[in-house]
Amino acid sequence: MSTQRKSATQAERDPDMVGAEAAMHRAARRARQRAAQAAEAVSRLDAGSYSFSQAQGYEEIPGPLKLEELPREARTQVWNLFFVHISRSRTTGGLDVLDDGPWVKGPWGEILSDKHRSDDGALDDWNPEFSRIRRSLREYIEDQPFNKVFDLIQFVLRHPRCPPEFIRQMKRVFAACRLAYTIDTKRPPTILPAATPDEGNAIVQSLHALGAAGLNGSASHLRNASACINRGDWAGSVRESIHAVESVARQLDPEAAKTLGPALKSLQRHGRLHPALTDAFSKLYGYTSDQQGIRHALLDQTDAQVGQDEAVFMLGACASFASYLWRKHAGGASR
Repeated sequence: MSTQRKSATQAERDPDMVGAEAAMHRAARRARQRAAQAAEAVSRLDAGSYSFSQAQGYEEIPGPLKLEELPREARTQVWNLFFVHISRSRTTGGLDVLDDGPWVKGPWGEILSDKHRSDDGALDDWNPEFSRIRRSLREYIEDQPFNKVFDLIQFVLRHPRCPPEFIRQMKRVFAACRLAYTIDTKRPPTILPAATPDEGNAIVQSLHALGAAGLNGSASHLRNASACINRGDWAGSVRESIHAVESVARQLDPEAAKTLGPALKSLQRHGRLHPALTDAFSKLYGYTSDQQGIRHALLDQTDAQVGQDEAVFMLGACASFASYLWRKHAGGASR
């Protein structure tokens, strides 16, 4: 009798629905396999180990990349991380197929919807279907210029719904891929240019020191300087870098709003800055005042005589200089 009821129930089911559910289950299994493969690739990055061939000298160990370089391998690892996290936000719209359904909901649905609007996308053009998001986002990461990909990453990192785990893992992806950039994970997370890991660590430590001292204006200028470098605005970056120093200097001496000299002389007078350092910092500051197009409007030149090297150097130098000035001032004041 029970067998007859079971057969009757099966006969009543719509064949098209049965076929659709079977196709959904197959798609779900494939999606889980892709997510597992991407997660495995990300976990291998976390290990930070060389391959056998690299360790034994059969293959060259890759060195750090240059600024503005975002090779195919790095783009793939960035996409893998996005795919792993977005996959966790899928829903099936009612069918019980775990979380591998066609719609992106939850935090990632909000993040990607907000990114769509930030790019001037019309609300009625937004489609949360996973397959469409996966295709368009992957193409974007693979094909767009490096700065556009960084714009996307930084937007996501700074979104209030961004999972902290994603921020930490993206920082590890940057390091494992040996990009000439690092990520400061403190709020707001910022992509910083760094030709070497030591250079990146120095800038990050300076940002943290300035933030801990309540010098948020100076830290903000340094983050703006990084953003200028990432979009190729070298002169703008130097301006922002030196503004970071001026912001600290104004805390040391009100007259420093006009020139850095009073702050430096005050530190030297109180024995907290060596005369040679005073002279060196004054000349560095003078470079930005004299150079056309950095501190003053362009006059008879079509472009400021500043390039990437100068901008990156000034970012590192001013970050270190700003935090150094404050530490010397705070150390003297505590005596």
